[in-house]
Amino acid sequence: MKMLRFRSPSVSSLAQEVQCTVRLLDDSEISCSIQRDTKGQFLLDHVCNQYSLLEKDYFGIRYVDPEKQRHWLDPSKPVMKQMKCQQPYTMCFRVKFYPQEPIKIKEELTSEPSEQIV
Repeated sequence: MKMLRFRSPSVSSLAQEVQCTVRLLDDSEISCSIQRDTKGQFLLDHVCNQYSLLEKDYFGIRYVDPEKQRHWLDPSKPVMKQMKCQQPYTMCFRVKFYPQEPIKIKEELTSEPSEQIV
C-alpha cells in the first residue's frame, strides 16, 4: 500500500486535507491525502500513471454513496464536493468504457488491464 499526498498550489493548509483510498484493478490499494479543491482528473491521472497507462479514456474512478448507489467521479469537479459519504473516502479504479472495436486499442496494457496490471 502506498501513501501519497496530493496538493494543489492554491491551498497549503493541512487542516483541509482528507484521507482517501483508491482500490486498483488487482485489489491493491493506494492511500492518499487530498485537499478540498483536488479535482477528479488529478486523482485519475495519478492512478493511470501508476500503471503507465496512456489510453486513460477507458478508465474511471467509481465510488458508492450511503444509499449504495454507484457513481463515477467527475474528473472536472473537486473530489470532496462529489463524495456523499463519510471520510475517509474509498474509491475504485475501474474500466469505464469498452471500445466497440478492440482492434483500435493501441496499447496491449489497455486491452487486458486486469491481467496485465498485477
